[in-house]
Amino acid sequence: MKFNPSVGVDNVFKTRLISRDAAAGKVKSEVLQGDKVCAKLKSQVSEMQVQAAGDGASVVKLAVEYDTLDGAPLAAEDQATLTKGYLGLIKAAEAYLVAHPAEFA
Repeated sequence: MKFNPSVGVDNVFKTRLISRDAAAGKVKSEVLQGDKVCAKLKSQVSEMQVQAAGDGASVVKLAVEYDTLDGAPLAAEDQATLTKGYLGLIKAAEAYLVAHPAEFA
Protein backbone atom coordinates (compact mmCIF):
# COMPACT_ATOMS: atom_id res chain seq x y z
CA MET A 1 0.00 0.00 0.00
CA LYS A 2 1.43 3.34 -1.01
CA PHE A 3 -0.20 6.35 0.57
CA ASN A 4 -1.30 9.48 -1.24
CA PRO A 5 1.08 12.37 -0.38
CA SER A 6 -1.85 14.24 1.21
CA VAL A 7 -1.92 11.61 3.98
CA GLY A 8 1.53 12.73 5.10
CA VAL A 9 3.05 9.24 5.21
CA ASP A 10 6.08 8.53 3.03
CA ASN A 11 6.29 4.82 3.74
CA VAL A 12 5.16 1.88 1.69
CA PHE A 13 3.37 -0.82 3.67
CA LYS A 14 3.34 -4.39 2.45
CA THR A 15 0.84 -6.81 3.93
CA ARG A 16 -0.26 -10.38 3.34
CA LEU A 17 -3.87 -11.45 3.62
CA ILE A 18 -4.13 -14.40 6.02
CA SER A 19 -7.90 -14.89 5.97
CA ARG A 20 -11.13 -13.20 4.98
CA ASP A 21 -14.63 -14.06 6.11
CA ALA A 22 -17.10 -11.92 4.17
CA ALA A 23 -20.12 -13.27 6.06
CA ALA A 24 -18.60 -12.25 9.42
CA GLY A 25 -17.06 -9.03 8.05
CA LYS A 26 -13.64 -10.14 9.28
CA VAL A 27 -10.17 -9.76 7.75
CA LYS A 28 -6.86 -10.99 9.17
CA SER A 29 -3.55 -9.80 7.73
CA GLU A 30 0.16 -9.73 8.45
CA VAL A 31 2.42 -6.71 7.98
CA LEU A 32 5.54 -7.61 6.00
CA GLN A 33 7.06 -4.14 5.65
CA GLY A 34 6.19 -0.85 7.29
CA ASP A 35 7.40 2.19 9.19
CA LYS A 36 10.07 2.58 11.89
CA VAL A 37 7.89 0.89 14.52
CA CYS A 38 7.45 -2.14 12.24
CA ALA A 39 11.25 -2.39 11.97
CA LYS A 40 11.30 -3.25 15.70
CA LEU A 41 8.88 -6.15 15.23
CA LYS A 42 9.51 -9.77 14.33
CA SER A 43 5.85 -10.19 13.39
CA GLN A 44 2.63 -8.18 13.38
CA VAL A 45 -0.82 -9.62 12.73
CA SER A 46 -4.06 -7.66 12.76
CA GLU A 47 -7.64 -8.82 12.75
CA MET A 48 -10.40 -6.38 11.90
CA GLN A 49 -14.13 -7.04 12.07
CA VAL A 50 -16.96 -4.74 11.02
CA GLN A 51 -20.31 -5.36 12.70
CA ALA A 52 -23.65 -3.72 11.95
CA ALA A 53 -24.83 -1.49 14.79
CA GLY A 54 -28.23 -0.60 13.38
CA ASP A 55 -29.60 2.45 11.58
CA GLY A 56 -26.79 2.47 9.00
CA ALA A 57 -24.04 2.51 11.64
CA SER A 58 -21.32 -0.03 12.27
CA VAL A 59 -18.73 -0.93 14.88
CA VAL A 60 -15.16 -1.87 14.00
CA LYS A 61 -13.29 -4.25 16.28
CA LEU A 62 -9.53 -4.41 15.92
CA ALA A 63 -6.99 -6.72 17.51
CA VAL A 64 -3.25 -6.47 16.88
CA GLU A 65 -0.73 -9.07 18.00
CA TYR A 66 2.98 -8.52 17.64
CA ASP A 67 6.32 -9.97 18.67
CA THR A 68 9.29 -7.64 19.07
CA LEU A 69 12.77 -8.52 17.89
CA ASP A 70 14.19 -8.26 21.42
CA GLY A 71 11.19 -9.81 23.20
CA ALA A 72 10.50 -6.64 25.20
CA PRO A 73 7.19 -4.76 25.01
CA LEU A 74 7.04 -1.76 22.68
CA ALA A 75 7.58 1.63 24.28
CA ALA A 76 4.38 3.57 25.00
CA GLU A 77 5.21 6.02 22.21
CA ASP A 78 5.59 3.18 19.68
CA GLN A 79 2.34 1.57 20.85
CA ALA A 80 0.60 4.93 20.36
CA THR A 81 2.09 5.24 16.86
CA LEU A 82 0.88 1.76 15.96
CA THR A 83 -2.62 2.46 17.31
CA LYS A 84 -2.80 5.82 15.55
CA GLY A 85 -1.85 4.16 12.25
CA TYR A 86 -4.61 1.56 12.45
CA LEU A 87 -7.22 4.10 13.55
CA GLY A 88 -6.15 6.40 10.71
CA LEU A 89 -6.61 3.58 8.21
CA ILE A 90 -10.09 2.80 9.56
CA LYS A 91 -11.10 6.47 9.50
CA ALA A 92 -9.82 6.90 5.92
CA ALA A 93 -11.85 3.87 4.79
CA GLU A 94 -14.91 5.21 6.60
CA ALA A 95 -14.54 8.65 4.98
CA TYR A 96 -14.25 7.04 1.55
CA LEU A 97 -17.35 4.91 2.09
CA VAL A 98 -19.38 7.90 3.35
CA ALA A 99 -18.32 9.89 0.27
CA HIS A 100 -19.09 6.96 -2.09
CA PRO A 101 -22.13 5.15 -0.58
CA ALA A 102 -22.98 3.26 -3.79
CA GLU A 103 -19.47 1.80 -3.99
CA PHE A 104 -20.21 -1.21 -1.76
CA ALA A 105 -24.02 -1.17 -1.68
